[in-house]
Amino acid sequence: MSRTLHATLLYTTVKNTSGARKKFTFLPPHGKELAAGEEYVLFGSLHDAVCGADRAVARRNILALEKALQNGDLTVVHTPSPVLESKIAAQAPKVLTLDNTNQLTTTPSYVPSEEL
Repeated sequence: MSRTLHATLLYTTVKNTSGARKKFTFLPPHGKELAAGEEYVLFGSLHDAVCGADRAVARRNILALEKALQNGDLTVVHTPSPVLESKIAAQAPKVLTLDNTNQLTTTPSYVPSEEL
């Protein structure tokens, strides 16, 4: 089954659920202040975005991200779908999608999205 998927599937969305304006120092590019309930969209996975190239900074950012998630200050609303590769050479890669409560694998065909 092939479905056209919006390019937004390549992005991560997080939401400030702390109940107050809060600065999340680990969000790129140099920390991001979010109002209560505000969502922030970034390209790629959250892990890759907060880690960067410096291992010491990456460790601090991961710990801060974990704390924000555990405390309920930040919620992950959406992450990019994983791409699954088949061992059968002729089969196209698939992505996981959700159709109501049914988990499906589909062949992606990305189209630009005007949502961002």
